[in-house]
Amino acid sequence: MKYGNKRSLLQISGIFIVFTVVGTNVALAVDAVAKQHRPFPDKIYSVVEKAYRQFHEYPELGNVEFQTCEYIQESLIQAGFTQIIELPNLLTAVIAVWDTGREGPTIGLRSEMDARPTQEPAHHDPCSKINGVMHNCGHDIHAAILLGTAHAIANDDSAFRGKIVFVFQPAEEVRGGADDIVACGILKELGIQALFAQHVAPGTPVGRWTISPGAVMAGSNYFNITLKGQGSHAADPSAGSDLPLVAARLVETLSSIPARSLDILNQPMVMSVTQITTGEHSALNVIPTQVTLGGTIRAFYDLDSPGDNGKSARDVIMQVINGVVATYDVEIDFELRKATPPTQNHNDLFDLIIPQLQSAMAPGALKVTHGRGMFSEDFAYYTPHHPCLYFSLGVMKGEKGKNGVHTPEFDVHPDTLPQGLFFLWTLAKIASNSDLSVIHITE
Repeated sequence: MKYGNKRSLLQISGIFIVFTVVGTNVALAVDAVAKQHRPFPDKIYSVVEKAYRQFHEYPELGNVEFQTCEYIQESLIQAGFTQIIELPNLLTAVIAVWDTGREGPTIGLRSEMDARPTQEPAHHDPCSKINGVMHNCGHDIHAAILLGTAHAIANDDSAFRGKIVFVFQPAEEVRGGADDIVACGILKELGIQALFAQHVAPGTPVGRWTISPGAVMAGSNYFNITLKGQGSHAADPSAGSDLPLVAARLVETLSSIPARSLDILNQPMVMSVTQITTGEHSALNVIPTQVTLGGTIRAFYDLDSPGDNGKSARDVIMQVINGVVATYDVEIDFELRKATPPTQNHNDLFDLIIPQLQSAMAPGALKVTHGRGMFSEDFAYYTPHHPCLYFSLGVMKGEKGKNGVHTPEFDVHPDTLPQGLFFLWTLAKIASNSDLSVIHITE
């Protein structure tokens, strides 16, 4: 579908997607658990519910979210948006700007859109109609809530100031999402002063949100270890390098590095082997000549930065690997690739926004914690360049919303939709009425 005659397009060579929501003097309180708190017209809730079902039943993998992109664009045009940014290098990103016409900050609201390569159980309702593809990280929920928030503000923006930028980001699960948006500089060009997002949190009740100051999620790194040696018949392992045995010992040893070889309090790290493959399709009675181990390392620091002992985590890992294989006649190749940095909530923005948001919500609805997790999220790419806040969104009610993300059993309770909508709207209202000129970031 072509939209050139229906909107003004800001042509830019890059894209970025973010959510920014903060605020002041918000009289409404978020109902912590009740579904009946519906301050918006029924048509707004209908937008959210229909979008959620559409996104969930027709999921699309990262960088090919064409149907999702078209649906969102058409819906925004129907809501009255006239500035929808087209980014030639990010074909499935959608960035829309709502200008209230009143002086105020420019804030951004961000959601993801992509699904994952997972077969969804047939008993789920709604259920994916695309074989082998499923929304089991909540990106359909996030996008539907963001779209509903856009409709709610377009329907009545009298309580808002400045500009609100709605960023529907592709490819969170793969390369080319937030990192490409940051690289293109669109958020800087639009003058985004703060960015915010919320993400589903299985096990947290509907109507509850949590947030922590500072570093909240680890950075991600990925590794491959390739072992090469002499193969042999399985009946005579001593005639070769017995690479599967070497690999098994490496798996056991690598998992102990954080606790045994690093300062676990000051250098927390998780190293998990997730794949083991042989370099050939050999028979079950043949010991292979090549074995590759792959996995991920999560940490809150750069693995190449020296620790108190002068050694980096990379140095320690290589020392441990070399120690294991030293007694074997084995060639080894170690490859380490950095992915996302740690996700940082901006402390000054946190101090400005969170007290206002807690006052605007029902008691206990927004809980401040000081926990952090080893999960990673590409929202982290925004945090070195823009003041950001990242919230956890409760999705559990009854038997729904208990199972973890990235599992086939993942689901959410439908009451998450109206609750998430009102939370994001409230956050945006607070942000747009706040003095964000006092918030800065050093790049």
